[in-house]
Amino acid sequence: MIKAILPNSLSFKTTDDLIRVGKKHDGGYLVSTADINASDCLIGLGINDDWSFEEHFKSLHNVEVLAYDASVGKKVFLRNVIIGFLQPWRVRRLLNLIRTLFKYQSFFNTKGVNHIKKFVGFDSIGSLPNNNHFIHLRDIMNNLDKKNVFVKIDVEGSEYRFLQTLLEQSEKISGCVIEFHDCELHLDKIEWFVNNYDLKLIHIHANNFAPVCQKSKLPLVLELTFSKNGADELMPLLPHTADMPNNPHELELELSFS
Repeated sequence: MIKAILPNSLSFKTTDDLIRVGKKHDGGYLVSTADINASDCLIGLGINDDWSFEEHFKSLHNVEVLAYDASVGKKVFLRNVIIGFLQPWRVRRLLNLIRTLFKYQSFFNTKGVNHIKKFVGFDSIGSLPNNNHFIHLRDIMNNLDKKNVFVKIDVEGSEYRFLQTLLEQSEKISGCVIEFHDCELHLDKIEWFVNNYDLKLIHIHANNFAPVCQKSKLPLVLELTFSKNGADELMPLLPHTADMPNNPHELELELSFS
């Protein structure tokens, strides 16, 4: 393992009911079983071509799923398949593209599962053609008639745009996983959020697709899990036994506190 260091300001205690939700390696996160069972809705911000978290969560607890991402959809995956047929020598890639298209249609045609083709986290105004592709998390939460919403956030840096909304809406949120990017640049924002959020930080995992800062030893991408219902009584082991390296071809990152 590669050793990395977290600031003491992010130290926490964890719960004994953490389970992995989502696929092996990249796309899976550790969450509290108590939070899953307490949820009546799942909001997934950012799906790209991997909705394994949303699919697994729904199989564990049959709740409404709202997945937000304007970058993908049936037309995008179908176009990728057509392009794949133009490169017949890349057979494995073509098969993966076909598989992704069919998996998308299968899951998002399920009752109670919705893909909303909008980006979340940016308030846009004006008359640009793509303005209707944006929505703010505050509007989503205010228009939702649910009281216990689990939120998964992987939006490649836009997560910092709506941390304040997560604080404001904490009463409605049963649990939350957030992938924080460029952590060396935004450490003060992450610390501020952790210190002010009503939900408890119960797990941290470092994404080994991103490097570790040479000077501070801080991973550049961190996955943080917050809980409303899980007990926070145990000292954490990082990585947890259920953690997996996001990149299976590289060493996992072992975390300690400074």
